[in-house]
Amino acid sequence: MLHVYQPKDTTTCLASRRVVFIGDSVTRKLYFHFTHIVDSRLPNAPPDDNHKHSNYSFTLESGTTLDFFWDPYLNTSSTLSLIHAHVPSGDDHDRLAMLVLGSGLWYLRYADTTGGLPVWEANMEGLLESISAAPIKLADDVVFLPVEDIVSSKLSPQRAETMRSSDIDAMNSDLYHRINPPSSDLYSMFSGSPSSLPVSLPLVFNKMLDDDSTDDGLHFSDSIVKAQANILLNLRCNNLLPKTSPFDKTCCRAYPTPSFLQLSILAAVVAYGPIMWYLTCKHMPSLANTRLIITQTLEIRPRVYPSQPSISRLLFLA
Repeated sequence: MLHVYQPKDTTTCLASRRVVFIGDSVTRKLYFHFTHIVDSRLPNAPPDDNHKHSNYSFTLESGTTLDFFWDPYLNTSSTLSLIHAHVPSGDDHDRLAMLVLGSGLWYLRYADTTGGLPVWEANMEGLLESISAAPIKLADDVVFLPVEDIVSSKLSPQRAETMRSSDIDAMNSDLYHRINPPSSDLYSMFSGSPSSLPVSLPLVFNKMLDDDSTDDGLHFSDSIVKAQANILLNLRCNNLLPKTSPFDKTCCRAYPTPSFLQLSILAAVVAYGPIMWYLTCKHMPSLANTRLIITQTLEIRPRVYPSQPSISRLLFLA
């Protein structure tokens, strides 16, 4: 179950920590709705179009820092230094609370100058390998956003020339299989040990999109993006908040350890079947003997035939 987060709910899981979003305009819109949920006094959009390709940073009274870096290709020096420069530290507060990365659409839009899909794939491979090989976790939660689906009929002619749904499907499939590679390790298959990278890929974001909720075929309504931002907060915070009633934060978290009473009831239910089977088998011989005795008694009982009718009775009937 998803919890609808309010500013007061985020204090526990984000206090004095840093959250970083890096990406394109889709990532930027998600960032502003995320920050607005955390603190309703913050804006939910850039001030104007002249500043839409800018970086943003907000520091809250709780000490939480919320940063956005404009980097639609995920290849600037600031992005690469953040991801590749792993400095070991024993303090969890030096690690990012959450890192959200989003890219892909600009590689399609400007394929002639960026190199298109091959360059995007190579860049994603390098970033994911660096995150996987890091001696310490880059962030408590690393999220790669899926390449957002488009509504082709609403795209401008310039965008429609190079941005195709089939390419986006291929990119998301590539991301999924890189983050969740198939494992040939038998131990991992039978033990349930995860073989995936320490990265989340919320493919559900694309399933939330509605063709009627976009004007340009690319950017969707505030209500949808706000719901996506709420999913990120559920991912980050649900496992850190108290696991007590009411249980309205069951998404994206480990379940609490059962109590002694719950374990006792579970053990009784599990043991009931074997115990009843044992008792039934134990009494089967006596039941068989009883059945045999009854059968033998019926076989040795003398047969009783009805007496033949008298001659006078036959004459009368005639």
